[in-house]
Amino acid sequence: MPHLVIEYAHKLEQELSIPALVSAAHEAVSNTKLFATHTIKTRAIAYTHYIAGGALEGSSDSFIHAEVRIFSGRNDKQREALSCAVFNCLCNAAQKVSSVTVEVREMNRSCYSKRLPF
Repeated sequence: MPHLVIEYAHKLEQELSIPALVSAAHEAVSNTKLFATHTIKTRAIAYTHYIAGGALEGSSDSFIHAEVRIFSGRNDKQREALSCAVFNCLCNAAQKVSSVTVEVREMNRSCYSKRLPF
């Protein structure tokens, strides 16, 4: 069920393999063993126009932000482990990106709709 959405500065496509980043992050979520692998959905969205705070001298204004959307049922320790797994994966895959953030968010089941395959 989890949705892992990776947002990133478009210019990173010149520095990183985004398909490899998506694959590694997907695997990091799977390796937490909190979800069945076949239920994990991972995607990436590039942003061309953005302001990433005030860039410090010598730093890059590139960013990666990941949001993991999950249903309730995981405790704080599990959500923290999930966040850390994704964060560590992204930091390792994109070592030159100074701004890497991850947020785990719980979705309201009553507001979520899903079409299943026939």
